[in-house]
Amino acid sequence: MESHPVREQAIPRTRPRWRRALPLCLVVGVVAAVQLGERAQNRIRVVQPTARVIDVTLGTGETLGSVLSGFGLDASAARAVGESLRPFVKPQEIRSGKRLRVIVDAKEGIMQGLEYPLREAVLSVTSTPEGWSAERREIPSARVTRVVRGVVSRSLYRDGTAAGLTAAQILELADIFQYEVDFFSDFRRGDTFSVAFEEIRYVDGRREPAKIQAAEVTAGGVPVHAFRHTTEEGEDGYFDNDGRSLRRAFLRAPLNYRRISSHYSVRRMHPILRTVRPHLAIDYAAAAGTPVVCVGRGTVKFTGWHEGYGNLVEVAHGNGYSTRYGHLSRIPPGLRRGDRVAQGDVIGYVGQTGHATGPHLHFEMIQGQRKINFLALRIPSQQQLAGEELGRFTELRDRHLFLLSDAEFRVAQNPS
Repeated sequence: MESHPVREQAIPRTRPRWRRALPLCLVVGVVAAVQLGERAQNRIRVVQPTARVIDVTLGTGETLGSVLSGFGLDASAARAVGESLRPFVKPQEIRSGKRLRVIVDAKEGIMQGLEYPLREAVLSVTSTPEGWSAERREIPSARVTRVVRGVVSRSLYRDGTAAGLTAAQILELADIFQYEVDFFSDFRRGDTFSVAFEEIRYVDGRREPAKIQAAEVTAGGVPVHAFRHTTEEGEDGYFDNDGRSLRRAFLRAPLNYRRISSHYSVRRMHPILRTVRPHLAIDYAAAAGTPVVCVGRGTVKFTGWHEGYGNLVEVAHGNGYSTRYGHLSRIPPGLRRGDRVAQGDVIGYVGQTGHATGPHLHFEMIQGQRKINFLALRIPSQQQLAGEELGRFTELRDRHLFLLSDAEFRVAQNPS
């Protein structure tokens, strides 16, 4: 019997259909993924911001117009932006130190809009087919009461700012206590201060201190208090523990001066005439052009040129008092005889007109027909609270005393 060698024959394996389709699926999947990726990239490119925001703080000498010109706007366009803001703010008030946000085209760097923050809102300027348009948007905020305490080791300014007060708040304290404390000489090492003030907190993260509500300072170991109170007539002011106004009938001085160059004296050598004669006034040495303010409310009696005095303003204050401001370089053009002026109103500027050897203010205080020494005058308080008004004040005072003295107190929130 013939035998044949058995040849092994490879039997082909049948792959499942899903395996046979796998390479094709992978190819299709890769292609689809690439297409989806491209679509996703296209979508990303569509939503990518075409503008960027630049925070700008105006430097010395810069104006809104000069800033806008740096972002590609010509003079006419910059003026148009300024005009759009005018219903809300004067463009010339946007000057050195002010901050704004400029929205520019990310590619071209040309301005598309800007935002200018106000106290409790923001002005938003955008470009429209009709031109530049501005709108005011309110910013949600909350008012909180903060208390800052500290101990004087060097000076109230340095220790106060280190504790969290601003320079403006320390100047405000100096104004509030101007008749009670000399901020240059009365403080000693170890004296304390405690100040309660409102702070406005905006949802955009900004914080802005508001008016001081109450304060306690010890000067030379003696505590002095001030409490902000609004009367039923709507007059706002600061009062001591007993409800007496800390504002006096007259300011301590009619200007910020370098020094007193000549005091009130019955015998003084006249610098020009070289004769001994009375100097029944006070000469405040100050730079030419320094603003001169009225020391108390009153009515203008005289304004103009007067022999010896040069440019002179005289104000009658009532109760027989009047004041004279001489050697002025100029007088505000709108100031006329008969005008009512308030305490602190600018009535002139330091000069050297008339008989004067240098720029200074010649200041006289007159009671009846007699010139008196203003620096020796015991200036009376403007107001003493009484009756129901005193009762309302006492409740407020006690609440503020608790805030100033409570060591555990930090922040009391009052949503606005």
